[in-house]
Amino acid sequence: MTILPINDKAATALAISEIHQSPILVQLPTVFALLAAPTSKGVAQLDGLKSRLGGKNYGTVIGSLDNFIAQAQKDYLPDAFTSAKHYARLNGAFIRLPFRDKAFQSETIKNGTHQGLLLAGAYSDLLIKIEESFAGYPPDKIWGDRNYNAPLGTSCNVSGDPDGSIVSFDKALRFAKSRGVKLFLTTTKQAAQKGSYPILGFEKHKVTIHRQGPSLEAFKARIPAYLRSW
Repeated sequence: MTILPINDKAATALAISEIHQSPILVQLPTVFALLAAPTSKGVAQLDGLKSRLGGKNYGTVIGSLDNFIAQAQKDYLPDAFTSAKHYARLNGAFIRLPFRDKAFQSETIKNGTHQGLLLAGAYSDLLIKIEESFAGYPPDKIWGDRNYNAPLGTSCNVSGDPDGSIVSFDKALRFAKSRGVKLFLTTTKQAAQKGSYPILGFEKHKVTIHRQGPSLEAFKARIPAYLRSW
């Protein structure tokens, strides 16, 4: 296994090379995550790594916020959240949007909705490059025979583990080694709170909290009062 700081000069090239073959492990400020290709192959790889339980869906980790918003059905978004600039202050949260018709179901879309994690700094730089590397891939059934290029992202743990997401470096390293992960990108930046990121779902007339998580109160304050469904 290769272990590198995320800001190492070689990290981006190695990450792009490896993620086209198999998932990589990335240390985020609050949790450890597996990233994989945004394809049916990537889904199958993550299913194997996590011994994935049925009925689960994968989110992505956003590279270009403009590309993420472009996938959404704009008529079903609140007027205050229709462009990338409206979502830019939600770094550190999952954003759930209506991507397809409500009847559409896949490994990445549930009841027509998909969620992406928005990150800043070195993460954003890395993710934009990874997303660009998948730009030439053909449409995939997980996106309704369309294409979306942000890498799949999921917690680094066995699906259904009662201990939940892994927040310990040593535990994440043991998991990765036991599952044959070949690249591990690390960071020295740590958040005061640990755990999986909060999920905010956006619909035409409301914003819903689908999961609690670090810094949730700050995110809630950024939602106009008339959209707060909690």
